[in-house]
Amino acid sequence: MQTTLFINQKPASQKISPDTLSPTIIRSANRRRSMVIQIHPEKGVIIRAPIRASNDRISQFFKEKLPWIKKSLTKIQDKKSKIPKYNFVPGEKFPYLGAPTTLPVHSRAEVISWYKEKSKNFLTQRTLTFAKILSQKTGQKISPTKISIRSYRSRWGVCSRDNEISYNWKIIMAPIPIIDYLVCHELSHILNKNHSRRFYETLASIDPDYKLHQKYLRENSMALTI
Repeated sequence: MQTTLFINQKPASQKISPDTLSPTIIRSANRRRSMVIQIHPEKGVIIRAPIRASNDRISQFFKEKLPWIKKSLTKIQDKKSKIPKYNFVPGEKFPYLGAPTTLPVHSRAEVISWYKEKSKNFLTQRTLTFAKILSQKTGQKISPTKISIRSYRSRWGVCSRDNEISYNWKIIMAPIPIIDYLVCHELSHILNKNHSRRFYETLASIDPDYKLHQKYLRENSMALTI
């Protein structure tokens, strides 16, 4: 088991299109009895339904959820509008620790490599610092077995059951308080391998403003990319 800070069975699927949207319907061959709607930034609207659910039943379910679906899609479009566009030319500024910064490299590959190196150094330092703070507060030794940097598509960090912590290198673009929030979040998972009340109590003990930082990361995740 591992805990993750986030962004498939593939039986035959089909599309129906009441109104102007066209959701993907995935019928489950397992014991699913209810229908679930998922909103994916790239795949759009997905409806997971029992294998025997009729198209009429699915269409009615879709129409009932349409106001919520449209609201959710609007939020996603607002986030996508924050995606920056870079030309990778000399003098161009990129976000680093929350501030526009001219990097010593230019190509996309070089920029990513630079970010990864900085992420490894900075996140290792912050993780060890907050591990000491959490150890003092809890009276327990908090020590990740490994700290690594990864290229995740929809995750910011992961704490494995063996207490190995890995971070998405893109977090180095965020302001320091947001980076610290992620560090504290993953360290809290060393004591709590879920998102229980005890987990959030642990997190709040080292990041009292975690709700604000969590909100920032949720609303600005699209801007932290190249």
